[in-house]
Amino acid sequence: MSEQRRPGAGEPRWRPLVRGDAPRVAGLLAACEAADRTGDRRGARELLDDWAAPGIDLATGSVGAWAGPEPVAYAVTRARDRADPVHETVLDLAVHPAHRTRDVLARLLAEGRRAAVRRHRERFGDGVPLELHTRTHGRQRWLAEALDAAGHRRARGYRGMRIDLAAEAPAHVRAQASAHAPADEPGAVSALPPGSVLVPFEDRHDEALLTARNAIFAGHPGSVPMTPATWRHAVTGNPYFRPGTSFLLLSADGGQVLCYLLTTEYPTTESGAAEGGRELYLANAGTSPELHGRGLYRAVITHTLAHAERVGYRWAVLDVDDTNTMAVGGFYERLGARTIRTWTGHVLSVPGGPARAAHPPNGAGAGGDGSPTT
Repeated sequence: MSEQRRPGAGEPRWRPLVRGDAPRVAGLLAACEAADRTGDRRGARELLDDWAAPGIDLATGSVGAWAGPEPVAYAVTRARDRADPVHETVLDLAVHPAHRTRDVLARLLAEGRRAAVRRHRERFGDGVPLELHTRTHGRQRWLAEALDAAGHRRARGYRGMRIDLAAEAPAHVRAQASAHAPADEPGAVSALPPGSVLVPFEDRHDEALLTARNAIFAGHPGSVPMTPATWRHAVTGNPYFRPGTSFLLLSADGGQVLCYLLTTEYPTTESGAAEGGRELYLANAGTSPELHGRGLYRAVITHTLAHAERVGYRWAVLDVDDTNTMAVGGFYERLGARTIRTWTGHVLSVPGGPARAAHPPNGAGAGGDGSPTT
């Protein structure tokens, strides 16, 4: 931490977070959600799971501001496993609506930056450039302006999209879905490579899936290989991961994942909570580069949507990067998706590091994690 000074009357006290703070930080997030309506409804359990992620060290990589026994602001940094060539640290933060003053925001962002630099030096020393990445919801103008003032640049836009699975599906979706075998009898699809099969996720496929993910995104700007520990924590070991609605297209010999779409389900989410019905999040997707343009992802996502409706989901939601070729081309709109929220990616390049476009962290939404062009 930076040098501590005794707070004056009415000033918050600053210290690193500890895991025992989770219930009170959850209360802070509830107050923020009531004001901002971003869909962030993390409780103490979700926070503890987040804070257990590889790359997070609360003692050296977090800070909280306290007014009496309650937190009024916090920032947590998450270091990545590798730098390729830039180390992108993710910043998660919140400020209570009653404490969004210029001084509190400036101090929080400065402390967050110092924490990121500390964690960066612990992992990579001073010879590797560092960037600090965060996102703001379209309703968080107050935070976007504070980031501007602190030197963070607005680098990229994202859209949250929702599909009403109960609505009449577009004709090509109905036709594609009907080409698949029943969900409990995974079978080959005529438009797919000979002998390939579409199956729900099982643990026995996890190693091949991680291998495929790392190969698919090798060389993508902002992407680094995920380790088994990071992959399990963030994706297939996540308590909200839904293997039964996550589908893999396997090669004829079953040894290679050609295309995949992984899903999660959270207890309460922005669109589902507002209008009722279970909501499935299309979280991670990828297609082998040599098979782009052959309709594999279209087949996998339409099968996933049809199966999700059959098993009782009302909505499917995903986040897409505005530069994603499928998003730009209207692919998701043709599936019935409509924009329900917007996000902006902000980047702070620490002196010595090159300026680059913002990229979603590993494990981002289906569009953000590189949903392939079909």
